[in-house]
Amino acid sequence: MNKTAAFITAAALMLTGTVSAAAAKNIRGDVNGDGSVNVTDIAKTAAHVKTVKMLDKESIAAADVNSDGKVNVTDVSLIAAYVKGVKQLPADPNNADETFEGYNAFLMFADKDMNWGNWNGQGYLGQPSFGVDADVTADGTYTVSITRNSIQARDDAGLNESLQFEEYWDGSKYLKGAEGATMLCVDITGLLDGTLSADGNELEGFLEDGENAGINKKIKGRYHGDEINVELVSIEADGWEVDFDPAKVRYGNLDEEDNCYRIEIANLMLNDADDAAIDVNELSFYDSLSVTFRITGIGSVSYDDTPDDGGEAWDWSELGNANN
Repeated sequence: MNKTAAFITAAALMLTGTVSAAAAKNIRGDVNGDGSVNVTDIAKTAAHVKTVKMLDKESIAAADVNSDGKVNVTDVSLIAAYVKGVKQLPADPNNADETFEGYNAFLMFADKDMNWGNWNGQGYLGQPSFGVDADVTADGTYTVSITRNSIQARDDAGLNESLQFEEYWDGSKYLKGAEGATMLCVDITGLLDGTLSADGNELEGFLEDGENAGINKKIKGRYHGDEINVELVSIEADGWEVDFDPAKVRYGNLDEEDNCYRIEIANLMLNDADDAAIDVNELSFYDSLSVTFRITGIGSVSYDDTPDDGGEAWDWSELGNANN
């Protein structure tokens, strides 16, 4: 899923028990390399696990669908469940939907029924993400959003399980429009070093030194936090401007568990509706929600500027009976 959030339709072929690996490039499990994931791949993986016929190095990599460094009955179960159309394969933890030159900013949202949920950035490795993100590379104004296309697109981790559908008279289904807000925030990943709390007190610091802070929220960022200025510019629902109270917008290291600089507009998971900067009961949209913000104090940057200091039971007689 890229920044244009092109919608890709895909379905498991239940009748044939075959899924084309070529049609979905992030799918692993094609153990014999024939371009599809099917019962042959289940059998070959099972034979390897039972030490009947061992796989070569390339096939082992394809069979390790949960990326835990080994091939066992769990992988057999996961491939079988995928072929049956029961579950998607796990996301590749080394794969992300997009690459970022700077900091991955994304719109975090869920409506009053937790519909239209988006909780991760497109740059987060192996994490489900369904927004149209911004690559924050310098001081400036940026917009992040979720759209009807992006929220329904197939991510490397599968489809969005939060979505709620209604049915037309002819039996076809459509995604319900969003009503209200449980969570409405913007997270700018990688900015903070974790030493300044949400209320302005100093913290000892808990983030790790490392690389790629702009897409990994557990890595120490380069900024203390008070040298950055962020301002909420606008909120739009289906292209219509949403009123907000600037005095109720919260900014900074609000989670205190990661390196994200957050713009918090509404968070009913922790606070009351009266604390929100918008009327959470009045918010609704059918096609899109976007938030525009302005940031200064970071100059022209990239995340590479971050300082270095800174066994299951298994019924072998029934390979198809795999639901986990």
